[in-house]
Amino acid sequence: MDKLRKEAREALMQNPGEMPIDFFPAVAAASKSDLHQLWQDVAAYDHSTHLNICESLVTATCYIDYWDGMLPNDRGPRPLKPAEAKAVHNLFEWASAAALPSSDFAADFDETVEISDDIIKAQNESRFRSELALELILVLNKPLVGLPPNGRLGNAADILLAGACFANKQNPWATSESYNAASMLMSTSFAKTKNPAITSAGRKNFHPQTLPRFGASDLDASTKPWKTTDIYVGAVLSWILSQYQPEDKTQFETHFQLFVPTILAMIDDNNLPFKTKGCALLTQLLQPIQKSGSDILRRTNLTSVFEDAVTPCLLSLPSITPEDRSLEILGAAYPALLSTLKTAYKGPTQSEKDKEAHTTSLAKILRSNLISSFHHVSSSTPASGSTASFPHSRLSTFLLEKITIITNELGIHTTKYLQELIPVLYTTLSNPFGTAHPPLLLAAAAATQAVIKNAHPRIWRWRGEILSGLSSCWLHISEDSGGSVAELAKLKRELQQTLQVLKLVLLNPVAIAADGPEPEQVQVKENVEKEFQELVDADVELKGLFV
Repeated sequence: MDKLRKEAREALMQNPGEMPIDFFPAVAAASKSDLHQLWQDVAAYDHSTHLNICESLVTATCYIDYWDGMLPNDRGPRPLKPAEAKAVHNLFEWASAAALPSSDFAADFDETVEISDDIIKAQNESRFRSELALELILVLNKPLVGLPPNGRLGNAADILLAGACFANKQNPWATSESYNAASMLMSTSFAKTKNPAITSAGRKNFHPQTLPRFGASDLDASTKPWKTTDIYVGAVLSWILSQYQPEDKTQFETHFQLFVPTILAMIDDNNLPFKTKGCALLTQLLQPIQKSGSDILRRTNLTSVFEDAVTPCLLSLPSITPEDRSLEILGAAYPALLSTLKTAYKGPTQSEKDKEAHTTSLAKILRSNLISSFHHVSSSTPASGSTASFPHSRLSTFLLEKITIITNELGIHTTKYLQELIPVLYTTLSNPFGTAHPPLLLAAAAATQAVIKNAHPRIWRWRGEILSGLSSCWLHISEDSGGSVAELAKLKRELQQTLQVLKLVLLNPVAIAADGPEPEQVQVKENVEKEFQELVDADVELKGLFV
Protein backbone atom coordinates (compact mmCIF):
# COMPACT_ATOMS: atom_id res chain seq x y z
CA MET A 1 0.00 0.00 0.00
CA ASP A 2 2.87 2.36 0.80
CA LYS A 3 4.42 1.82 -2.61
CA LEU A 4 1.08 2.52 -4.26
CA ARG A 5 0.74 5.75 -2.30
CA LYS A 6 4.26 6.82 -3.23
CA GLU A 7 3.67 6.38 -6.95
CA ALA A 8 0.30 8.10 -6.71
CA ARG A 9 1.91 11.15 -5.09
CA GLU A 10 4.75 11.23 -7.64
CA ALA A 11 2.26 11.10 -10.52
CA LEU A 12 0.13 13.88 -8.99
CA MET A 13 3.16 16.10 -8.50
CA GLN A 14 4.52 15.38 -11.97
CA ASN A 15 1.21 16.12 -13.77
CA PRO A 16 -0.92 18.36 -11.53
CA GLY A 17 -4.59 18.35 -12.40
CA GLU A 18 -4.48 15.07 -14.35
CA MET A 19 -5.94 11.75 -13.22
CA PRO A 20 -3.11 9.18 -12.79
CA ILE A 21 -3.86 5.72 -14.14
CA ASP A 22 -2.32 2.26 -14.50
CA PHE A 23 -0.27 1.78 -11.35
CA PHE A 24 1.51 -1.57 -11.21
CA PRO A 25 1.81 -1.42 -7.39
CA ALA A 26 -1.98 -1.46 -7.25
CA VAL A 27 -1.98 -5.03 -8.51
CA ALA A 28 0.22 -6.21 -5.67
CA ALA A 29 -1.61 -4.14 -3.07
CA ALA A 30 -5.01 -5.45 -4.12
CA SER A 31 -3.85 -9.04 -4.01
CA LYS A 32 -2.32 -8.78 -0.52
CA SER A 33 -4.91 -6.59 1.24
CA ASP A 34 -8.68 -6.46 1.60
CA LEU A 35 -11.17 -3.60 1.54
CA HIS A 36 -11.10 -3.25 5.30
CA GLN A 37 -7.35 -2.65 5.24
CA LEU A 38 -7.79 -0.11 2.44
CA TRP A 39 -10.25 1.89 4.52
CA GLN A 40 -8.02 1.73 7.57
CA ASP A 41 -5.18 3.14 5.50
CA VAL A 42 -7.35 5.99 4.15
CA ALA A 43 -8.95 6.78 7.51
CA ALA A 44 -5.59 6.99 9.29
CA TYR A 45 -3.98 9.26 6.70
CA ASP A 46 -3.44 13.00 7.19
CA HIS A 47 -5.92 14.80 4.91
CA SER A 48 -5.10 18.34 5.93
CA THR A 49 -3.71 19.27 2.50
CA HIS A 50 -5.05 19.15 -1.03
CA LEU A 51 -2.25 16.90 -2.23
CA ASN A 52 -2.81 14.38 0.58
CA ILE A 53 -6.54 14.15 -0.17
CA CYS A 54 -5.85 13.62 -3.86
CA GLU A 55 -3.22 11.00 -3.01
CA SER A 56 -5.75 9.01 -0.98
CA LEU A 57 -8.41 9.34 -3.68
CA VAL A 58 -6.05 8.08 -6.39
CA THR A 59 -4.74 5.30 -4.15
CA ALA A 60 -8.25 4.05 -3.33
CA THR A 61 -9.41 4.30 -6.95
CA CYS A 62 -6.45 2.33 -8.29
CA TYR A 63 -6.77 -0.26 -5.52
CA ILE A 64 -10.48 -0.87 -6.19
CA ASP A 65 -9.82 -0.95 -9.92
CA TYR A 66 -7.54 -3.96 -9.46
CA TRP A 67 -9.50 -5.54 -6.64
CA ASP A 68 -10.74 -9.04 -7.50
CA GLY A 69 -14.38 -9.34 -6.57
CA MET A 70 -14.77 -12.86 -7.96
CA LEU A 71 -14.24 -16.19 -6.31
CA PRO A 72 -10.93 -17.91 -7.02
CA ASN A 73 -12.54 -20.12 -9.67
CA ASP A 74 -14.63 -17.31 -11.17
CA ARG A 75 -17.83 -18.88 -9.82
CA GLY A 76 -19.45 -15.54 -9.11
CA PRO A 77 -19.13 -12.51 -6.86
CA ARG A 78 -17.29 -13.01 -3.61
CA PRO A 79 -19.59 -12.20 -0.66
CA LEU A 80 -18.25 -9.26 1.30
CA LYS A 81 -17.29 -9.83 4.88
CA PRO A 82 -19.03 -7.53 7.40
CA ALA A 83 -15.83 -5.52 7.83
CA GLU A 84 -15.46 -5.15 4.05
CA ALA A 85 -19.08 -4.07 3.62
CA LYS A 86 -18.51 -1.48 6.34
CA ALA A 87 -15.35 -0.35 4.55
CA VAL A 88 -17.27 0.15 1.29
CA HIS A 89 -19.85 2.19 3.18
CA ASN A 90 -17.14 4.35 4.74
CA LEU A 91 -15.34 4.84 1.43
CA PHE A 92 -18.57 5.94 -0.24
CA GLU A 93 -19.22 8.38 2.60
CA TRP A 94 -15.71 9.80 2.49
CA ALA A 95 -15.61 10.11 -1.31
CA SER A 96 -19.07 11.73 -1.39
CA ALA A 97 -17.92 14.38 1.07
CA ALA A 98 -14.70 14.94 -0.88
CA ALA A 99 -16.66 15.42 -4.11
CA LEU A 100 -18.73 18.34 -2.78
CA PRO A 101 -17.69 21.73 -4.18
CA SER A 102 -15.57 23.87 -1.87
CA SER A 103 -17.01 26.93 -0.14
CA ASP A 104 -14.43 28.91 -2.16
CA PHE A 105 -17.04 28.99 -4.95
CA ALA A 106 -19.21 31.24 -2.79
CA ALA A 107 -17.09 34.10 -4.14
CA ASP A 108 -18.67 33.56 -7.57
CA PHE A 109 -22.06 34.45 -6.12
CA ASP A 110 -20.96 37.43 -4.03
CA GLU A 111 -20.63 40.63 -6.03
CA THR A 112 -18.67 42.30 -3.22
CA VAL A 113 -15.83 39.78 -3.28
CA GLU A 114 -12.83 40.25 -5.54
CA ILE A 115 -11.72 36.97 -7.10
CA SER A 116 -8.05 36.75 -6.12
CA ASP A 117 -5.40 34.37 -7.42
CA ASP A 118 -5.63 32.41 -4.16
CA ILE A 119 -9.39 31.91 -4.65
CA ILE A 120 -8.87 30.81 -8.24
CA LYS A 121 -6.23 28.31 -7.12
CA ALA A 122 -8.49 26.95 -4.36
CA GLN A 123 -11.37 26.60 -6.83
CA ASN A 124 -9.23 24.73 -9.35
CA GLU A 125 -8.06 22.37 -6.62
CA SER A 126 -11.67 21.77 -5.58
CA ARG A 127 -12.62 20.94 -9.17
CA PHE A 128 -9.84 18.39 -9.40
CA ARG A 129 -10.70 16.80 -6.05
CA SER A 130 -14.29 16.47 -7.22
CA GLU A 131 -13.18 14.74 -10.41
CA LEU A 132 -11.09 12.25 -8.45
CA ALA A 133 -13.79 11.67 -5.83
CA LEU A 134 -16.51 11.03 -8.42
CA GLU A 135 -14.20 8.60 -10.19
CA LEU A 136 -13.74 6.73 -6.90
CA ILE A 137 -17.51 6.63 -6.35
CA LEU A 138 -17.92 5.10 -9.80
CA VAL A 139 -15.32 2.37 -9.29
CA LEU A 140 -16.71 1.62 -5.82
CA ASN A 141 -19.72 0.10 -7.55
CA LYS A 142 -17.46 -2.87 -8.31
CA PRO A 143 -17.45 -4.30 -4.76
CA LEU A 144 -21.23 -3.80 -4.54
CA VAL A 145 -21.81 -7.00 -6.48
CA GLY A 146 -20.53 -8.75 -3.38
CA LEU A 147 -23.17 -7.38 -1.06
CA PRO A 148 -25.68 -9.89 0.31
CA PRO A 149 -29.09 -9.96 -1.45
CA ASN A 150 -30.71 -7.73 1.15
CA GLY A 151 -27.65 -5.53 1.61
CA ARG A 152 -28.25 -1.81 1.24
CA LEU A 153 -26.03 1.21 1.28
CA GLY A 154 -26.93 3.46 4.19
CA ASN A 155 -25.34 6.51 2.55
CA ALA A 156 -27.15 6.45 -0.78
CA ALA A 157 -28.39 9.99 -0.12
CA ASP A 158 -24.79 11.21 0.23
CA ILE A 159 -23.86 9.63 -3.09
CA LEU A 160 -26.92 11.12 -4.76
CA LEU A 161 -26.07 14.54 -3.35
CA ALA A 162 -22.53 14.37 -4.70
CA GLY A 163 -23.73 13.42 -8.16
CA ALA A 164 -26.51 16.01 -8.29
CA CYS A 165 -24.00 18.81 -7.63
CA PHE A 166 -22.44 18.17 -11.04
CA ALA A 167 -25.54 17.34 -13.07
CA ASN A 168 -25.46 20.80 -14.71
CA LYS A 169 -22.48 21.92 -16.79
CA GLN A 170 -23.26 25.57 -16.04
CA ASN A 171 -22.28 25.31 -12.39
CA PRO A 172 -18.91 27.04 -11.82
CA TRP A 173 -17.43 23.98 -10.09
CA ALA A 174 -18.34 21.56 -12.87
CA THR A 175 -15.88 20.34 -15.49
CA SER A 176 -16.50 18.08 -18.45
CA GLU A 177 -14.95 15.20 -16.49
CA SER A 178 -17.02 15.74 -13.35
CA TYR A 179 -20.17 16.28 -15.41
CA ASN A 180 -19.65 13.04 -17.34
CA ALA A 181 -18.89 11.12 -14.16
CA ALA A 182 -21.98 12.54 -12.46
CA SER A 183 -24.14 11.68 -15.49
CA MET A 184 -22.96 8.08 -15.30
CA LEU A 185 -23.52 8.01 -11.57
CA MET A 186 -27.01 9.48 -11.75
CA SER A 187 -28.10 7.06 -14.45
CA THR A 188 -27.24 3.86 -12.39
CA SER A 189 -33.96 18.96 3.85
CA PHE A 190 -32.06 21.99 2.59
CA ALA A 191 -33.28 25.24 4.09
CA LYS A 192 -32.57 26.66 7.56
CA THR A 193 -33.88 30.11 6.66
CA LYS A 194 -37.47 30.65 7.75
CA ASN A 195 -39.76 32.87 5.72
CA PRO A 196 -42.53 34.69 7.61
CA ALA A 197 -44.80 34.55 4.57
CA ILE A 198 -45.26 30.78 4.85
CA THR A 199 -46.22 28.42 7.66
CA SER A 200 -44.33 25.33 8.76
CA ALA A 201 -46.76 23.31 6.63
CA GLY A 202 -45.77 25.20 3.49
CA ARG A 203 -48.92 27.32 3.24
CA LYS A 204 -49.41 31.07 3.08
CA ASN A 205 -49.25 32.72 6.49
CA PHE A 206 -52.18 35.14 6.68
CA HIS A 207 -50.86 36.63 9.92
CA PRO A 208 -47.10 36.86 9.41
CA GLN A 209 -44.90 38.48 11.99
CA THR A 210 -43.28 41.52 10.44
CA LEU A 211 -39.51 41.19 10.36
CA PRO A 212 -37.03 44.05 9.95
CA ARG A 213 -35.75 44.46 6.40
CA PHE A 214 -32.20 44.04 7.65
CA GLY A 215 -31.56 41.98 10.76
CA ALA A 216 -29.07 39.74 12.45
CA SER A 217 -29.98 36.89 10.11
CA ASP A 218 -28.51 38.84 7.21
CA LEU A 219 -25.12 38.65 8.90
CA ASP A 220 -25.48 35.14 10.35
CA ALA A 221 -23.99 32.74 7.81
CA SER A 222 -25.45 29.72 9.63
CA THR A 223 -28.98 30.72 8.56
CA LYS A 224 -27.97 30.59 4.90
CA PRO A 225 -25.70 27.56 4.41
CA TRP A 226 -26.68 27.48 0.73
CA LYS A 227 -24.90 30.84 0.38
CA THR A 228 -21.66 30.28 2.25
CA THR A 229 -20.66 26.66 2.82
CA ASP A 230 -23.15 24.41 1.01
CA ILE A 231 -23.14 26.48 -2.17
CA TYR A 232 -24.16 23.43 -4.20
CA VAL A 233 -27.68 23.38 -2.71
CA GLY A 234 -29.23 25.28 -5.61
CA ALA A 235 -27.73 22.86 -8.13
CA VAL A 236 -29.00 19.87 -6.17
CA LEU A 237 -32.49 21.35 -5.86
CA SER A 238 -32.54 21.97 -9.61
CA TRP A 239 -31.68 18.34 -10.32
CA ILE A 240 -34.27 17.04 -7.87
CA LEU A 241 -37.04 19.17 -9.37
CA SER A 242 -36.12 17.99 -12.86
CA GLN A 243 -36.79 14.37 -11.84
CA TYR A 244 -40.52 14.72 -11.11
CA GLN A 245 -42.88 13.25 -13.69
CA PRO A 246 -46.66 13.81 -13.98
CA GLU A 247 -47.31 10.44 -12.36
CA ASP A 248 -45.34 11.60 -9.28
CA LYS A 249 -48.07 14.08 -8.32
CA THR A 250 -48.73 12.68 -4.84
CA GLN A 251 -45.05 12.40 -4.00
CA PHE A 252 -44.34 15.91 -5.30
CA GLU A 253 -47.17 17.44 -3.26
CA THR A 254 -45.74 15.78 -0.16
CA HIS A 255 -42.31 17.28 -0.86
CA PHE A 256 -43.60 20.70 -2.00
CA GLN A 257 -43.33 22.37 1.41
CA LEU A 258 -39.67 21.37 1.64
CA PHE A 259 -38.69 23.33 -1.47
CA VAL A 260 -40.53 26.59 -0.85
CA PRO A 261 -38.52 28.08 2.07
CA THR A 262 -35.13 27.80 0.38
CA ILE A 263 -36.39 29.11 -2.96
CA LEU A 264 -38.02 32.12 -1.31
CA ALA A 265 -34.90 32.72 0.77
CA MET A 266 -32.78 32.79 -2.38
CA ILE A 267 -35.13 35.17 -4.19
CA ASP A 268 -35.11 37.48 -1.19
CA ASP A 269 -31.31 37.45 -0.88
CA ASN A 270 -29.40 40.68 -1.44
CA ASN A 271 -27.04 39.12 -4.01
CA LEU A 272 -28.31 39.15 -7.59
CA PRO A 273 -26.80 35.76 -8.54
CA PHE A 274 -28.80 34.09 -5.75
CA LYS A 275 -31.92 36.04 -6.69
CA THR A 276 -31.48 34.81 -10.25
CA LYS A 277 -31.02 31.21 -9.12
CA GLY A 278 -34.04 31.46 -6.84
CA CYS A 279 -36.26 32.70 -9.68
CA ALA A 280 -35.03 29.91 -11.95
CA LEU A 281 -35.78 27.35 -9.23
CA LEU A 282 -39.28 28.78 -8.78
CA THR A 283 -39.95 28.24 -12.49
CA GLN A 284 -38.74 24.67 -12.10
CA LEU A 285 -40.89 24.16 -9.00
CA LEU A 286 -44.01 25.18 -10.91
CA GLN A 287 -43.41 22.83 -13.85
CA PRO A 288 -44.42 19.59 -12.05
CA ILE A 289 -47.56 21.39 -10.81
CA GLN A 290 -48.53 22.33 -14.36
CA LYS A 291 -47.70 18.94 -15.85
CA SER A 292 -49.60 16.96 -13.22
CA GLY A 293 -52.58 19.34 -13.00
CA SER A 294 -52.05 19.75 -9.24
CA ASP A 295 -53.97 22.47 -7.41
CA ILE A 296 -51.44 22.72 -4.57
CA LEU A 297 -50.65 26.35 -5.38
CA ARG A 298 -54.30 27.22 -4.86
CA ARG A 299 -54.62 25.09 -1.74
CA THR A 300 -51.56 26.62 -0.10
CA ASN A 301 -52.49 30.20 -1.12
CA LEU A 302 -48.87 30.83 -2.12
CA THR A 303 -49.57 32.63 -5.41
CA SER A 304 -49.39 36.09 -3.87
CA VAL A 305 -46.36 35.06 -1.81
CA PHE A 306 -44.45 34.14 -4.97
CA GLU A 307 -45.64 37.30 -6.74
CA ASP A 308 -44.54 39.50 -3.85
CA ALA A 309 -41.15 37.79 -3.77
CA VAL A 310 -40.38 38.03 -7.50
CA THR A 311 -41.81 41.46 -8.36
CA PRO A 312 -39.03 43.48 -6.63
CA CYS A 313 -36.51 41.65 -8.82
CA LEU A 314 -38.01 43.42 -11.85
CA LEU A 315 -36.58 46.70 -10.55
CA SER A 316 -32.99 45.54 -11.05
CA LEU A 317 -32.24 48.03 -13.81
CA PRO A 318 -29.37 50.33 -14.85
CA SER A 319 -27.75 52.46 -13.68
CA ILE A 320 -27.82 50.84 -10.24
CA THR A 321 -27.67 47.36 -11.78
CA PRO A 322 -25.24 46.77 -14.67
CA GLU A 323 -26.95 45.77 -17.91
CA ASP A 324 -25.43 42.27 -17.97
CA ARG A 325 -26.60 41.56 -14.43
CA SER A 326 -29.99 43.10 -15.18
CA LEU A 327 -30.48 40.84 -18.19
CA GLU A 328 -29.59 37.80 -16.09
CA ILE A 329 -32.02 38.45 -13.27
CA LEU A 330 -34.85 39.76 -15.46
CA GLY A 331 -34.36 36.76 -17.73
CA ALA A 332 -35.18 34.54 -14.74
CA ALA A 333 -37.68 36.79 -12.91
CA TYR A 334 -40.16 37.43 -15.72
CA PRO A 335 -40.55 33.72 -16.63
CA ALA A 336 -40.94 32.91 -12.92
CA LEU A 337 -43.67 35.52 -12.48
CA LEU A 338 -45.52 34.56 -15.66
CA SER A 339 -45.26 30.88 -14.77
CA THR A 340 -46.70 31.63 -11.33
CA LEU A 341 -49.71 33.37 -12.88
CA LYS A 342 -50.21 30.61 -15.45
CA THR A 343 -50.06 27.90 -12.79
CA ALA A 344 -52.46 29.73 -10.48
CA TYR A 345 -55.06 30.99 -12.93
CA LYS A 346 -54.95 28.91 -16.13
CA GLY A 347 -55.48 25.39 -14.85
CA PRO A 348 -58.08 22.90 -16.08
CA THR A 349 -60.67 24.32 -13.64
CA GLN A 350 -60.22 27.96 -14.66
CA SER A 351 -63.18 30.12 -13.65
CA GLU A 352 -64.26 33.59 -14.72
CA LYS A 353 -62.77 34.91 -11.49
CA ASP A 354 -59.45 33.26 -12.40
CA LYS A 355 -59.53 34.84 -15.88
CA GLU A 356 -60.15 38.26 -14.39
CA ALA A 357 -57.34 37.84 -11.84
CA HIS A 358 -54.98 36.65 -14.58
CA THR A 359 -55.78 39.63 -16.81
CA THR A 360 -55.41 42.09 -13.94
CA SER A 361 -52.01 40.69 -12.98
CA LEU A 362 -50.75 40.70 -16.58
CA ALA A 363 -51.89 44.29 -17.06
CA LYS A 364 -50.04 45.32 -13.90
CA ILE A 365 -46.83 43.72 -15.18
CA LEU A 366 -47.25 45.45 -18.54
CA ARG A 367 -47.89 48.92 -17.18
CA SER A 368 -45.97 49.01 -13.90
CA ASN A 369 -42.94 46.99 -14.96
CA LEU A 370 -42.39 46.53 -18.69
CA ILE A 371 -43.47 49.90 -20.05
CA SER A 372 -42.10 51.89 -17.12
CA SER A 373 -38.81 49.94 -17.26
CA PHE A 374 -38.58 50.57 -21.00
CA HIS A 375 -38.86 54.32 -20.49
CA HIS A 376 -36.42 54.16 -17.59
CA VAL A 377 -33.63 52.54 -19.61
CA SER A 378 -34.12 54.83 -22.62
CA SER A 379 -32.97 58.43 -22.63
CA SER A 380 -36.38 60.04 -23.02
CA THR A 381 -40.05 59.62 -22.22
CA PRO A 382 -43.07 60.14 -24.50
CA ALA A 383 -43.70 63.52 -22.87
CA SER A 384 -40.24 64.84 -23.66
CA GLY A 385 -40.95 65.22 -27.34
CA SER A 386 -37.34 64.45 -28.27
CA THR A 387 -35.89 61.52 -30.13
CA ALA A 388 -35.25 58.62 -27.80
CA SER A 389 -31.94 56.83 -27.69
CA PHE A 390 -31.22 53.42 -26.29
CA PRO A 391 -28.00 53.28 -24.26
CA HIS A 392 -29.00 49.80 -23.07
CA SER A 393 -30.14 48.39 -26.40
CA ARG A 394 -29.98 44.71 -25.35
CA LEU A 395 -32.15 45.39 -22.33
CA SER A 396 -34.60 47.44 -24.40
CA THR A 397 -34.80 44.53 -26.84
CA PHE A 398 -35.48 42.13 -23.99
CA LEU A 399 -38.31 44.30 -22.62
CA LEU A 400 -39.93 44.56 -26.06
CA GLU A 401 -39.84 40.77 -26.38
CA LYS A 402 -41.63 40.46 -23.03
CA ILE A 403 -44.16 43.09 -24.12
CA THR A 404 -44.95 40.85 -27.09
CA ILE A 405 -45.53 37.87 -24.79
CA ILE A 406 -47.75 39.82 -22.38
CA THR A 407 -49.73 41.38 -25.25
CA ASN A 408 -50.49 37.96 -26.69
CA GLU A 409 -51.58 36.77 -23.24
CA LEU A 410 -53.84 39.80 -22.72
CA GLY A 411 -55.54 39.36 -26.08
CA ILE A 412 -58.33 41.86 -26.70
CA HIS A 413 -57.64 43.52 -23.34
CA THR A 414 -54.56 45.03 -25.02
CA THR A 415 -56.95 47.63 -26.44
CA LYS A 416 -57.09 49.38 -23.07
CA TYR A 417 -53.36 50.11 -23.11
CA LEU A 418 -52.80 51.39 -26.65
CA GLN A 419 -52.15 54.90 -25.37
CA GLU A 420 -49.15 53.59 -23.46
CA LEU A 421 -47.98 50.96 -25.94
CA ILE A 422 -47.98 52.93 -29.19
CA PRO A 423 -45.44 55.56 -28.02
CA VAL A 424 -43.05 52.78 -27.03
CA LEU A 425 -43.30 51.20 -30.47
CA TYR A 426 -43.14 54.50 -32.37
CA THR A 427 -40.08 55.87 -30.55
CA THR A 428 -38.23 52.61 -31.16
CA LEU A 429 -39.08 52.17 -34.82
CA SER A 430 -38.47 55.81 -35.72
CA ASN A 431 -35.11 56.08 -33.97
CA PRO A 432 -32.51 57.16 -36.57
CA PHE A 433 -29.78 55.09 -34.88
CA GLY A 434 -31.87 51.93 -34.50
CA THR A 435 -30.05 50.12 -37.30
CA ALA A 436 -26.95 50.04 -35.10
CA HIS A 437 -28.70 47.24 -33.19
CA PRO A 438 -31.10 45.43 -35.57
CA PRO A 439 -32.44 43.04 -32.90
CA LEU A 440 -34.03 46.04 -31.18
CA LEU A 441 -35.95 46.98 -34.33
CA LEU A 442 -36.90 43.35 -34.98
CA ALA A 443 -38.32 43.13 -31.47
CA ALA A 444 -40.21 46.39 -32.01
CA ALA A 445 -41.70 45.13 -35.28
CA ALA A 446 -42.78 41.85 -33.67
CA ALA A 447 -44.33 43.77 -30.75
CA THR A 448 -46.14 46.03 -33.20
CA GLN A 449 -47.63 43.02 -34.95
CA ALA A 450 -48.79 41.59 -31.63
CA VAL A 451 -50.41 44.89 -30.65
CA ILE A 452 -52.18 45.21 -34.03
CA LYS A 453 -53.52 41.65 -33.90
CA ASN A 454 -54.74 41.78 -30.31
CA ALA A 455 -56.09 45.36 -30.29
CA HIS A 456 -57.45 45.29 -33.84
CA PRO A 457 -60.88 46.84 -33.09
CA ARG A 458 -59.26 50.14 -32.09
CA ILE A 459 -56.01 50.08 -34.02
CA TRP A 460 -57.42 52.32 -36.78
CA ARG A 461 -57.21 55.28 -34.41
CA TRP A 462 -53.44 54.77 -34.13
CA ARG A 463 -52.65 53.99 -37.76
CA GLY A 464 -50.85 57.33 -38.24
CA GLU A 465 -48.30 56.64 -35.51
CA ILE A 466 -47.81 53.06 -36.66
CA LEU A 467 -47.36 54.01 -40.30
CA SER A 468 -44.96 56.78 -39.34
CA GLY A 469 -42.86 54.40 -37.26
CA LEU A 470 -42.75 51.73 -39.96
CA SER A 471 -41.94 54.24 -42.70
CA SER A 472 -39.19 55.92 -40.69
CA CYS A 473 -37.63 52.57 -39.89
CA TRP A 474 -37.70 51.55 -43.56
CA LEU A 475 -36.03 54.77 -44.67
CA HIS A 476 -33.32 54.49 -42.02
CA ILE A 477 -32.56 50.97 -43.24
CA SER A 478 -32.29 52.21 -46.82
CA GLU A 479 -29.82 54.88 -45.73
CA ASP A 480 -27.67 52.46 -43.73
CA SER A 481 -24.65 51.27 -45.68
CA GLY A 482 -22.59 49.76 -42.91
CA GLY A 483 -24.94 47.26 -41.28
CA SER A 484 -25.26 43.52 -41.77
CA VAL A 485 -26.96 42.90 -45.11
CA ALA A 486 -28.62 39.72 -43.84
CA GLU A 487 -29.95 41.33 -40.65
CA LEU A 488 -31.28 44.41 -42.46
CA ALA A 489 -32.93 42.24 -45.12
CA LYS A 490 -34.63 40.23 -42.37
CA LEU A 491 -35.78 43.45 -40.73
CA LYS A 492 -37.23 44.69 -44.03
CA ARG A 493 -39.25 41.49 -44.41
CA GLU A 494 -40.55 41.89 -40.84
CA LEU A 495 -41.61 45.49 -41.55
CA GLN A 496 -43.40 44.43 -44.75
CA GLN A 497 -45.25 41.71 -42.84
CA THR A 498 -46.21 44.17 -40.09
CA LEU A 499 -47.61 46.56 -42.69
CA GLN A 500 -49.65 43.78 -44.28
CA VAL A 501 -51.13 42.88 -40.88
CA LEU A 502 -52.05 46.54 -40.36
CA LYS A 503 -53.61 46.75 -43.82
CA LEU A 504 -55.66 43.59 -43.21
CA VAL A 505 -57.02 45.02 -39.95
CA LEU A 506 -57.87 48.38 -41.52
CA LEU A 507 -59.71 46.71 -44.42
CA ASN A 508 -61.78 44.59 -42.04
CA PRO A 509 -63.33 46.90 -39.44
CA VAL A 510 -64.90 45.23 -36.42
CA ALA A 511 -68.21 46.30 -34.92
CA ILE A 512 -67.73 47.52 -31.37
CA ALA A 513 -71.44 48.04 -30.86
CA ALA A 514 -74.32 45.99 -32.19
CA ASP A 515 -75.06 48.57 -34.87
CA GLY A 516 -71.92 47.81 -36.84
CA PRO A 517 -68.56 49.55 -37.40
CA GLU A 518 -68.27 53.22 -36.58
CA PRO A 519 -68.49 55.63 -39.53
CA GLU A 520 -64.84 56.60 -39.03
CA GLN A 521 -63.82 52.96 -39.35
CA VAL A 522 -65.68 52.61 -42.62
CA GLN A 523 -64.08 55.79 -43.90
CA VAL A 524 -60.63 54.52 -43.00
CA LYS A 525 -61.35 51.27 -44.85
CA GLU A 526 -62.32 53.19 -47.97
CA ASN A 527 -59.18 55.37 -47.84
CA VAL A 528 -56.53 52.78 -46.95
CA GLU A 529 -55.12 52.43 -50.43
CA LYS A 530 -55.18 56.19 -50.94
CA GLU A 531 -53.33 56.87 -47.68
CA PHE A 532 -50.70 54.28 -48.52
CA GLN A 533 -50.21 55.72 -52.00
CA GLU A 534 -49.76 59.22 -50.60
CA LEU A 535 -46.88 57.98 -48.48
CA VAL A 536 -45.24 56.29 -51.48
CA ASP A 537 -45.67 59.46 -53.56
CA ALA A 538 -43.99 61.48 -50.78
CA ASP A 539 -40.91 59.23 -50.86
CA VAL A 540 -40.41 56.67 -53.62
CA GLU A 541 -38.06 54.71 -51.32
CA LEU A 542 -41.15 53.54 -49.43
CA LYS A 543 -42.46 51.63 -52.43
CA GLY A 544 -40.73 48.47 -51.22
CA LEU A 545 -42.50 48.71 -47.86
CA PHE A 546 -45.99 48.99 -49.34
CA VAL A 547 -45.68 46.21 -51.92
